[in-house]
Amino acid sequence: MVAIAVVAHKEKLSRSTEKALRGALVDAGVADVPWHSVPKARKTTAAARRAIDDGADVVMVCGGDGTVRAGAEALVGTDCALAVLPAGTANLFVNAMGLPSDPAEVVALAMSGARRTIDTGTCNDMTFNVMAGTGFDALMIDDADDSKERLGMIAYVRAGVQHARTGSSFDADVRVDGADFFSGAATCVLVGNLGKLKGGLDAFPDASPTDGRLDVAVVTAAGLRDWAGVLWSAARRRPQLSGHAHLGQGASITVKLDGKQLYELDGGSKGKLKRLQFDVRPMSLHVCAPAP
Repeated sequence: MVAIAVVAHKEKLSRSTEKALRGALVDAGVADVPWHSVPKARKTTAAARRAIDDGADVVMVCGGDGTVRAGAEALVGTDCALAVLPAGTANLFVNAMGLPSDPAEVVALAMSGARRTIDTGTCNDMTFNVMAGTGFDALMIDDADDSKERLGMIAYVRAGVQHARTGSSFDADVRVDGADFFSGAATCVLVGNLGKLKGGLDAFPDASPTDGRLDVAVVTAAGLRDWAGVLWSAARRRPQLSGHAHLGQGASITVKLDGKQLYELDGGSKGKLKRLQFDVRPMSLHVCAPAP
């Protein structure tokens, strides 16, 4: 029998979804699972570590991408697997990994033993599963934080349009695996482990979570017209054709900025830094997931 522990963001998990999840666990014969309720995403790491120490084979994280990221922080490099019940706004990890969103299906998948082992990324030693970056995406995420619970994805669209219209550039020096990659004015530096965004957009069409590499994009778009071109090219799975996206891959990516900029990890704003060091941890996280 698989030992499951649940870590749930109490502000994200609705009563109806919690009821459905508890019912699915009862139906699966694992009613008495340890249940850790956390008030904020960052508390998930400590709760997941307690679950591992108590003998969990699977930690089921219920929340958005930030909660999932914090849970993965504890699970990386362990034998314990991550299961996800999405309860956020974007749920990029679930979308990119092709994971179910129905509580009964999530429980069945966790109990089935189906697993994928994937790479994870680090940014200044902090784990991320999907993407991290600075510039446009971090500004958009930071502005959307106050209204995303009320407006959902519209909050991101509204913030994105605003910053596409008015966002300023910054000087960035980017090195990939020790070699010069980009130097000059940029409006966004994005690093990805998984490539898919919402709405079928591929920020990194060639990204794979099992290739031992991270993907990097330095975007120089300035103004709505340039950003529209970047998004149109991404929708066609050819982001480099916009002329405003410089794409590369590597195991180690160093980003030096001319001043402190906001940065984000898996859709969560993390403050301001002047230097970002990205590294890949190959095959470091077990995920309850169907075969790709």
